Amino acid sequence: MARKLLADIFQDGMVLPIHKDFRLGGQAASGAAVTVSFLGEAYQVQADEQGHWQVTLPAYDQQELDELTVTSGGKTQCLRGLHFGRVLLLSGQSNIEYRLKDDAEFAHVKADLAAGHHPNLYYYNCPQIDYRDPETGTVKPAAAEEKWQEVNAETAGEMSAIGFYCLAKLQKLDPSQIYAAVDCFKGGTSASNWLPVDLLKDDPELQAAFVDPYEAAIKGKSWADFDRETAKWQAAVDQHNADLKQYLDQHPESSLSQAKNIVGHTPWPPPMRPDSYLRPGALYETMVSQIQDITVTDWIWYQGENDTDRPRYYSKLLNLLLKTWRRLLADPSLPVKLIQLPGYADNPENSVALIRQTQLETARKDPYVDLVSIADLGEAHNIHPTHKRSAGERLGICMSGESYPATPQVTAFKQEGDQISFKVTNSFKLEVTGEVRVSFQVEKQTWLPDQPVKLQLKGQTVSLPCPDKATGLRYGYANYPDLAIYNELGAPLAPFEKIFSKNDKVNEQ
Repeated sequence: MARKLLADIFQDGMVLPIHKDFRLGGQAASGAAVTVSFLGEAYQVQADEQGHWQVTLPAYDQQELDELTVTSGGKTQCLRGLHFGRVLLLSGQSNIEYRLKDDAEFAHVKADLAAGHHPNLYYYNCPQIDYRDPETGTVKPAAAEEKWQEVNAETAGEMSAIGFYCLAKLQKLDPSQIYAAVDCFKGGTSASNWLPVDLLKDDPELQAAFVDPYEAAIKGKSWADFDRETAKWQAAVDQHNADLKQYLDQHPESSLSQAKNIVGHTPWPPPMRPDSYLRPGALYETMVSQIQDITVTDWIWYQGENDTDRPRYYSKLLNLLLKTWRRLLADPSLPVKLIQLPGYADNPENSVALIRQTQLETARKDPYVDLVSIADLGEAHNIHPTHKRSAGERLGICMSGESYPATPQVTAFKQEGDQISFKVTNSFKLEVTGEVRVSFQVEKQTWLPDQPVKLQLKGQTVSLPCPDKATGLRYGYANYPDLAIYNELGAPLAPFEKIFSKNDKVNEQ
């Protein structure tokens, strides 16, 4: 079969970004000239030594295009029936991957789709490739070619549930647009799997934390050794699944979360091996490379659960990932919606809170990153909540341009005597829905137990009593937080930790 000139993601009926210069790319002969015919103009580029080519075409302001043609070395490939609209890149691990067919409301959604609701929505799932042999090009697992899909009752089940609810909310707020999701995700992954391994090796801390343990785990082992370890792990998983099913059959009133808290959680991670998608840099090689030629309107990153075992490295990983992907996508100011993790109790103490704090601080520092907190939407003992509507719709509202671009966050702290005050962004009117509990730091690294406090609210300013010698404040700083401060749209104040500085003390200025 002749090799296609365009990368696999470029297909008939796909959605390209409207009102924005966009790229095409693919493979041709080394050094060959490639000509793209677009709206009566010819755009020519030359493939590099490896045969990769890429061209940027001018922004298009219509929603439909009949044909676009690519020619090189006597070969021609046409794209037909193209759509132009808002294109979202959805990436991360299992909760953004969680399929609509597994969502608690799927039957209702499917009926809506069958009735003709939610037109002009599309998605593309990047093939989930664990390993590509560098010599033969053979991939594991063998991946069927993915197709661009129009969202309907037959196709919607395989798309991201959060992605669907986000697109549906955007469409409801502005029905005139076409919306699409490009899905590039894989469950159970660390941010280190989504970064080039050479960048991890360039940082001594990341090398020691991620690369060295991998190399030690595979050293001196044969493929037979790897297969034996994998088979033993798979047997443990099968036994766990059988025990879980038996418990649920015997206790039909029990939720999955309750059952897992009794039976235990799925054995994880699997043993390391050279063809594992959990090796450092694996998915940058096999999946991120699939999107290297596209242009998107927005990027959503929802990940962090699998870095709770080493949360101190997450700031480096996340900031490096944002920089690296934006450079790959040739868009240094690409807008990002960063999902602040939901509640989940079964992790090392405060490890999820540490990840959330990193996400909060990253959004504060990057003017093109908006934090969308769903810290109030998790389940204590189920890492995969089955209701994704609230998370997806909250994301869609923040992306719509018709509301706040992010969920509420704290800023502008002032400590005066026995009071601490702070402002809350992305809110007009704050609401307290229950008991507000906070923790104070009174000495370096010494945090008091959570205690209830009475708030005073004035517009976007919150004041509360504070011990005179307090050196820090935490709100919602737990793996499974109990949140009680919301804006008028029902979005939660993002959990936070604040260490006071001299600039925060009014009486010392």
